[in-house]
Amino acid sequence: MNRRKFLACSAATLGVAALGTTAMVFEDSSSFIPGLLHKLVGEFSMDEAQQKRFVDSIENRYGSEKLAALIGLYRIRSGTGLGVSYTNSKVDRFERMLLTDFMVSTDYLKKQHEKNPRVNFLGHFPCNNPYARYTA
Repeated sequence: MNRRKFLACSAATLGVAALGTTAMVFEDSSSFIPGLLHKLVGEFSMDEAQQKRFVDSIENRYGSEKLAALIGLYRIRSGTGLGVSYTNSKVDRFERMLLTDFMVSTDYLKKQHEKNPRVNFLGHFPCNNPYARYTA
């Protein structure tokens, strides 16, 4: 194989890999977030309308562009194993944030001892500042 064929084959292989990674990164948050929650929490069920409200509230709280970027970082790290300390810390914080928001905005903690709990979205995120002082 001469150098031109080698470079052409290398470029084609890199192009296919880049397209595959791009398709992997741009996954819809409405399917990604529930799948990740099932991976982190375990088995539970939630009505589709409530699940959509939960995902919408996550997008409203953090912004759809930031959420898409975090999902992309997560997919790249989990799919390829590539990451640096900066991106790994962002992905780990994303997992913790998602899990925390799920626990405080649903009734999962009341039903966690059931085999396959039916979880309800309560629709609010409480203040997560333990030092907050509320005045009437």
